[in-house]
Amino acid sequence: MSIETTSAERRREKRITLRDGSAYTVIRPPANKIGGVIDISLSGLAFTYFSIDGKVQKPEKIDILCNGDLALENIPCETVNEFAIPNEQPFSQITMRRCCLKFGVLTPKHIEQIENMMANHGIGDN
Repeated sequence: MSIETTSAERRREKRITLRDGSAYTVIRPPANKIGGVIDISLSGLAFTYFSIDGKVQKPEKIDILCNGDLALENIPCETVNEFAIPNEQPFSQITMRRCCLKFGVLTPKHIEQIENMMANHGIGDN
């Protein structure tokens, strides 16, 4: 069994890949980092962000920006997986990292907004 199959089996919901640049995640203070959303479902999302000196972000709450507007605010979350993306310049102090989050309890408004985001900005499912 492949790793991709095992990963997909753990998910309750199908992930929808979003168009590049259509949505961003903002990690709530104290981190104040921003990253590009890769894919999203009603149970979680994955995003990438830049890290300096390998510092890892483990957010407890996030905001999601979509097409420049604040789409969802103050979403509770938990980090499921976090890792460095291989870099062509191995001695660089700046690395790209991928963070996979599981959402906490969402409000009905959050659910509606995520569904709209997937429908309007999705390019397929994983």
